[in-house]
This record gives sequence, structure tokens and C-alpha cells, in this order.
Amino acid sequence: MKEDNLKLAQKGIDDALNTVDALEKTMKQNPLSKETLKENFDILSKKVEEIEDILKTEGIL
Repeated sequence: MKEDNLKLAQKGIDDALNTVDALEKTMKQNPLSKETLKENFDILSKKVEEIEDILKTEGIL
């Protein structure tokens, strides 16, 4: 795997995990509306797709 792609994939994974952590903390403090929850899920899904594309490009998936 190219070093740049490895760093990019790692950043994407870190961003996705941070998004999940932030969403979980927010949900514990205040219930989220369905629309807000959907928006956050869409953001997370896009980040996961970006990571998946990098891993496919490198032949890992």
C-alpha cells in the first residue's frame, strides 16, 4: 500500500471513529431528532465509503 494512501485511510478511520464518539456522547446528553441522526449517519457513511475506495484501490478489499 502506498504510504500516502495508508495515511489517508488511517485519517479516514480516525475521522469516522471520532464521528461515532461525538454522536454517541451527544445522544447520551440530548436525544437527537430523526433528521439530525440521519444527517450524522450520512456523513459517517460517506467517510466509510471513502475508506473502502482507498482499500479497494490498494487491492485490500
